[in-house]
Amino acid sequence: MANRDGNSKLNQFQWFFACLILSGFVTWLRFFLALSNISFLQHLLEIFLFGMLSYALLKFLSSVRSRNKKRFRVAFIIAVTISLASFLLPSVFIAPIWHWGLFFVHIFSSLMTCFILSNLTYGWWENNAPPSPKVEAEVFASHLKHMGTPVKSPTGKRLFDIVLSSISLLLSTPVWLLIIFLIWWEDPGPVLFVKNAVGKSGINFKQLKFRSMILDAEKDTGPISGYENDDRVLFFGKVLRKTALDELPQLVNILLGKMSYVGPRPQRTVLVHGYLHRLPEYARRHQVRPGLAGLAQVADSYDITPEEKLAWDLVYIENASIWLDVKLLFSAFFLVFALRWMPAVDAEERIRKLLNLQKPSL
Repeated sequence: MANRDGNSKLNQFQWFFACLILSGFVTWLRFFLALSNISFLQHLLEIFLFGMLSYALLKFLSSVRSRNKKRFRVAFIIAVTISLASFLLPSVFIAPIWHWGLFFVHIFSSLMTCFILSNLTYGWWENNAPPSPKVEAEVFASHLKHMGTPVKSPTGKRLFDIVLSSISLLLSTPVWLLIIFLIWWEDPGPVLFVKNAVGKSGINFKQLKFRSMILDAEKDTGPISGYENDDRVLFFGKVLRKTALDELPQLVNILLGKMSYVGPRPQRTVLVHGYLHRLPEYARRHQVRPGLAGLAQVADSYDITPEEKLAWDLVYIENASIWLDVKLLFSAFFLVFALRWMPAVDAEERIRKLLNLQKPSL
């Protein structure tokens, strides 16, 4: 035990010394290298230095405190503070200096180092409750028995999906970067969440989402469906859910042909497995590709029953067309970015009036 404690203290000292050496070298660069004409090689050197500094800080913090996720944020903040100090000290003793480009290089290098190391520690995505091969096989077999003949997509629907998802990915790139940073800042670790869901014809696929909950949210409960005011949801995750921005990664699913822009919302395979036991006709909703926007979610409340979801999905399947898809997309945007932010407004009722739809009877 004494030997282990001795090794631990030696490890702490080594990483602390490495932090001091790297910090000192960075400050020395500010004193002796001119900032008026920074070469590409110097940029590479500074990226390397702040990457190594962030790594050394993380190793030091891991050795002196419990291995919690806060250390990634702390290491990033300390690295940025050292960058600021490296500019301010020469300003005090020699002459005022500042270089925004170099400062942002330091921020980027430190952030990427901490981000990559946190993902190497906790994983690049959270693959939540993947179904066993037995469950997958039973779900698929139930679909073969109860689903009926898959429905042919309206002419042009696949081209519509490819073009729209490509444009959406291009336009939303800055939003992706902001979301990734905010999720990581609140809860360092994987920013992507893999939801194993049932796709067309009852085949399991990996539906991508931005993580809006704490890691291992279902550790104590097992797989359960989401609900309103879920206390496992991150602070920023509530914003993502209310604006539906957590769904952005599904644009990749659409490009790959696993989903459509409009269609029945994908449901988790482990939950569908249970629904099929008491509601075999639930398989009928998978006659078409699942969608990013679904009629049930646009025209009804968040926590409706599987029977109600099925009823809405069958209405969509029976009336599927490109024009209906366009109307549902505009309705989804209006719902998410306008109606849900208005107090005392029954948003879904307003959408049903706009679409001239009545809630289907069970």
